Amino acid sequence: MTARKENQAAGNLYLVPVPIGNLGDITLRALEVLSSVELIAAEDTRTTSFLLNHHGIAYQELISYHKFNERARINLLIDHLRSGKDLAVVSDAGTPALSDPASILVDAAIEEDIPVIALPGASALLPALTASGLNDGPFLFLGFLPTKAKHRSQFLNQIKASPHPIVLYEAPHRIEKLMCELQQLLGDRKVCLAREITKLHEEYIRGTLTELSEPGRIKAKGEFVVVIDKAPEANQPNTQQIEQLVTLLKQEGISISSATKILMQATGIKRNQAYRLLLDKEEEASE
Repeated sequence: MTARKENQAAGNLYLVPVPIGNLGDITLRALEVLSSVELIAAEDTRTTSFLLNHHGIAYQELISYHKFNERARINLLIDHLRSGKDLAVVSDAGTPALSDPASILVDAAIEEDIPVIALPGASALLPALTASGLNDGPFLFLGFLPTKAKHRSQFLNQIKASPHPIVLYEAPHRIEKLMCELQQLLGDRKVCLAREITKLHEEYIRGTLTELSEPGRIKAKGEFVVVIDKAPEANQPNTQQIEQLVTLLKQEGISISSATKILMQATGIKRNQAYRLLLDKEEEASE
């Protein structure tokens, strides 16, 4: 990379979301940025050219920037920014650097003290989550699951134990296999599949993993956003049942040490809590 000229400010790196289907889902600010920057780096130049022409954007220069060339493009793009010129990065659809190329470029820009400006806008993630019926606040986003067995297993374990809903992306040719895999791991947990979001055939498929893993149940067309319900809470001890068991143990004259072990095993409560309950019952009886 060339050295930055003394006192010369770097250009801005803009991360510009683009529509995920409906061409109207682009912000005025995004159009303004795309029309003003000296260079646009696009995941697919044909798709981006179509979008820009649709909105009448007379762009200055457009080059490809995707997962197969993103490392090779880094020096070129950073040099462009260091020369004081602005750069906009766009993906095929949605927000750059979110399960799409650009995260490597962002890291490199930060390392060079180059301003990174992320515009809000279109993404498949939030519409799928909010319309799923499974959203209760916090959630875990995992993007596309790894294909290698070791890494995939680690992600699947996260899904199994997550106390929050999980959001995944999946390709149409792998969606049925994923449903079967999740059903074997999670049982009959609730799930919502969102496909073709903002497009003519937008669809939300809701049900259990057992239902949606049936052959032919899912029309495997379009990119999928998969929203999985959170892990079920462990059965909480019933207070009334615990009280009854404490009373019975005391009536049987079982020692407090043995009664504590029985109470822990029967209810799942901790030793200190079991001991305290038995001790309180003993004190009540002696009053």
